[in-house]
Amino acid sequence: MRRLLLLTSLWGALAIGATPAAAPKGAPAAAPTAPAAAATAATGGMLRDCPACPALVVVPAGTFVLGTSSDAREIDRERGESPPLSVRLSRPFAIGQYEVTVAEFRAFATATQYSPAGDCRIASGGAWVRLPDRGWQDPGFGTPQADNEPVVCVSWDDAKAYVDWLSKQTGKPYRLPSETEWEYAARGGTASARFFGDSTEDDVLSEACEYANIYDASAVTELAFLYPNARCSDGHTYTTAVGSFKSNAFDLYDVIGNVREWLQDCYTASYEGRPADGRAWQWAGGCESRGVRGGSWATRPAESRSAARGAELQGLRQSDLGFRVARDL
Repeated sequence: MRRLLLLTSLWGALAIGATPAAAPKGAPAAAPTAPAAAATAATGGMLRDCPACPALVVVPAGTFVLGTSSDAREIDRERGESPPLSVRLSRPFAIGQYEVTVAEFRAFATATQYSPAGDCRIASGGAWVRLPDRGWQDPGFGTPQADNEPVVCVSWDDAKAYVDWLSKQTGKPYRLPSETEWEYAARGGTASARFFGDSTEDDVLSEACEYANIYDASAVTELAFLYPNARCSDGHTYTTAVGSFKSNAFDLYDVIGNVREWLQDCYTASYEGRPADGRAWQWAGGCESRGVRGGSWATRPAESRSAARGAELQGLRQSDLGFRVARDL
């Protein structure tokens, strides 16, 4: 993953916060030193604004610590997880229960005649290769994706076009999640490295397949990445139906694994200067790189954590990269 770092000390003065602008199968204080989370209310139920719209979960207002403490057993110091930031989300918000599916994105593309370019990067021989004939309709998995699998090979701009269309169709303020909202929702009220426990990478190597579609024994032969894989096998090399694994306490699925997810935020090298209220951090003049969270079928266990950060160029399309929606209430 490209590690494109923007110096927050240079650009912080330009930052602006975003104004909290078919059903899938398988669904059933300053300088804090340690992550903590406290939701002020139970989740507020489910929403669906139209038959073809993504199912939404209402996430309660609450406080938590964004990022990873400096003494944590698992931390990526190069990507600005630490020092962490105490955050208070004063209002509930809605977020997709699942990642946006192929069927949901197709409904948008058909209705609007939206035709994203191909030129998607796919996994081949332990590396990522850009192919002009690969795209969201054929991401190079060998067999076609099912309608209830997460759409991939979509850029940030494609995802933004989709949420803008949803807003017009429903009259509701759809958008992409902010990085703060995403981590708060993914944690599901937990303060551990993953919503299913505060284990080390060695532990996750064995137990991940109950909770997440990450790089595991099912995929080693075909994908041949050189980094560690989970020792378990979930039977999936690439994407699988959304909702196939256990949800977190907010009833959200695939917050770790399946596909990485685009965020509204411009990517920054640290949390210094970030709004402590959950808003997305964006530059007045736009940005080239956007935040990415969640891990995917190609992600090593160490990077499959609630606080793990990433970034990609806004125009990138890659076969492990999708998104989920959010909206204001």
